Amino acid sequence: MHELGYAVQLVDTLKDFIAENGLSEISSVTLSVGEATAIVPRFFHECWPAAIEDEPALKNCELKIDFVKATGRCHDCEKEFIISDNHGKCPGCGSEDYDFITGYEFEISEIHGK
Repeated sequence: MHELGYAVQLVDTLKDFIAENGLSEISSVTLSVGEATAIVPRFFHECWPAAIEDEPALKNCELKIDFVKATGRCHDCEKEFIISDNHGKCPGCGSEDYDFITGYEFEISEIHGK
């Protein structure tokens, strides 16, 4: 379960944010997590309590995850499409030659603290 590793990294980042901004606690954090990261939001939520249990400034921190579908742009016809909805093939021309536009995100999009 690589979600625990990501959760621990997130805790480290939040601890740095607390120190840099003179906060006493963080009440919520929102992540944008891309489909292509293979992070399962449910598993991330399940390991979150273990990741924050020894961090007093995060003990009540609510984790919110915005799941981002993987989208691509076809090299052949330039059509943009949702990759998983089209089984990895461009719905315009059937090509499997595309670049990812979204889907690899693992970003903090919002932090609430005091």
